[in-house]
Amino acid sequence: MTQIKPLPHIAQTKPYVPGGKLAGATGPVIMLASNENPFGPSPKAIEAMKAVAGDVHVYPDPEYRALRETIAEATGIADASRVVVSAGSDEIIHLLTQCYAGPGDEILFTEHAFSMYRVSALSHGATPVTVPETDLTAGVNAILGAVSERTKILFLANPNNPTGTMMPVEALKQLQDALPPHVLFVVDGAYAEYVGPDYEAQIRDLVDRKANTVMMRTFSKIHGLAALRLGWAYMPEEIAATYQRIRGPFNVNGLAVAAGMASIRDADFLTKSRDHNSEWRTRMTEALNAMGLPTPQSDANFILPDFGTAERASGANDFLKARSILVRAVGGYGLPSRLRITVGSAKDNQAVLAALSDFTASH
Repeated sequence: MTQIKPLPHIAQTKPYVPGGKLAGATGPVIMLASNENPFGPSPKAIEAMKAVAGDVHVYPDPEYRALRETIAEATGIADASRVVVSAGSDEIIHLLTQCYAGPGDEILFTEHAFSMYRVSALSHGATPVTVPETDLTAGVNAILGAVSERTKILFLANPNNPTGTMMPVEALKQLQDALPPHVLFVVDGAYAEYVGPDYEAQIRDLVDRKANTVMMRTFSKIHGLAALRLGWAYMPEEIAATYQRIRGPFNVNGLAVAAGMASIRDADFLTKSRDHNSEWRTRMTEALNAMGLPTPQSDANFILPDFGTAERASGANDFLKARSILVRAVGGYGLPSRLRITVGSAKDNQAVLAALSDFTASH
């Protein structure tokens, strides 16, 4: 009897592994594994969700006009028709891959990049191509050296996850100018807000420089709306029109629409979140370096200390779990000697630093 089998390229795709939960925990757990905002969502976003909770039996506007116009207004985009929305930025990754790449094509990303780029490439039959980094940072020449006639998409997270490093805007422009026109250049700005408004405007403007460039963003990080699954992107007109052809008509739920509109207008909340992150990211980086755990500068909302060996990193991870602190092991990203630690609340940051101080004193 013939059995139902997945397509070969689906069968060989390894699923994304999230940060997870702490198994067996009986009390409160300090969650520093998934780069969530320690303040949670904006209070205005919470109120907005409450206001529409009684209307969830009604389908949302399939064009999401109000949401797209609000995003455009808040971010300085003149043409809201070139803003698209999604059920998390992962959906944008998948839909762009579905639109522009398939069997025989190549998708580029750097050595320690967000794993969904690889998952999306494989799930659509394309070939993932990994570009080496230097000192955990992407480089223009290395990327260009990997481009071929088969290359269809370049995904570049800037700042990058899980390294926290980033290329300067001038390097992005140099890369953009040198890429051949058949390559779709997707700048993933999931952590752009943590760099600052000037940088957000600069990567927005990259989209207007070339017809092959997309800026992708998320509401999961600084906006604190991860559970709602809301993302957006700014695209050239033709690419936006192509994306809209295959986007589901109700891919964003009504609660996410309301919360997203309220959150992106709440400049005070975003400033508070960014300032807290900047302060504690610096303090944590300095403290870990002082403990003998080399920690590079990060431009995101997490840090990446090096424990020297994979065994010591695993031991540190177990030590933290025993204290009900959950961080992210990143061996799957090719960084087995490091742990990724989210910048959390002041109390949680102090707890993880105290625990690692005890660990380094005894290990």
